[in-house]
Amino acid sequence: MEPSFSEARAGKSLRVTNDGGRTHTFTEVANFGGGKVPQLSEGLTPAPECAASVNIAPGERVVLQGLTEGDHLYQCCIHPWMRALVKVED
Repeated sequence: MEPSFSEARAGKSLRVTNDGGRTHTFTEVANFGGGKVPQLSEGLTPAPECAASVNIAPGERVVLQGLTEGDHLYQCCIHPWMRALVKVED
């Protein structure tokens, strides 16, 4: 995930685009952990939010709206080593 750190304004939207050649997710989690592919999450405690994660195909984008102030952790639930922190400020 590039960048692995971003800043955004509270109440504004954030656009996330999959520019890679593989399917990913961009899932907000309470704590970083394993994902939904057991072979890629060996030794990690699964992040419960990954069970309901939505896949983002190459070239697709999602728009996150209504972000509240604070730190938001995101990870790919397919490739759990792909992580990002979005710091939302007023």
